[in-house]
Formats: sequence, C-alpha cells, structure tokens
Amino acid sequence: MSNLMGAVRAVLWSFIGLGGRRADADKRTSQVGILPLIGVALVLVLLLIAGLMALAHYVAGA
Repeated sequence: MSNLMGAVRAVLWSFIGLGGRRADADKRTSQVGILPLIGVALVLVLLLIAGLMALAHYVAGA
C-alpha cells in the first residue's frame, strides 16, 4: 500500500505540483519503478477525463 501511495504522490506531483519538494519527488520516483508510475498515471488521466465529461454533461443539462 505504501508503494501505491508513493506512486500516486509522484504522479500527482508531476501533474500539478503536489507532494513536496523536487528532491523528495525524485526519491519517490526512483523507489517506485516505472511500470507502477505509468499505470497510476493512466488511471488518473482516465479519471480526470471521465470527471470532465461528467461535468460537461451536467452543465449542459442533458
């Protein structure tokens, strides 16, 4: 679970700058590995797109 949260924090830091200093982000990235980072990034991007689509659907009133 700690590894997953580290991957989420590293991806969020790269997306929007959350999660601490640059040195901390580099350390987390090297600890997690590339495949979990790619997986978490894809899931977060899909959630972002789905959220934006739902918001647009709600605002359009359809």
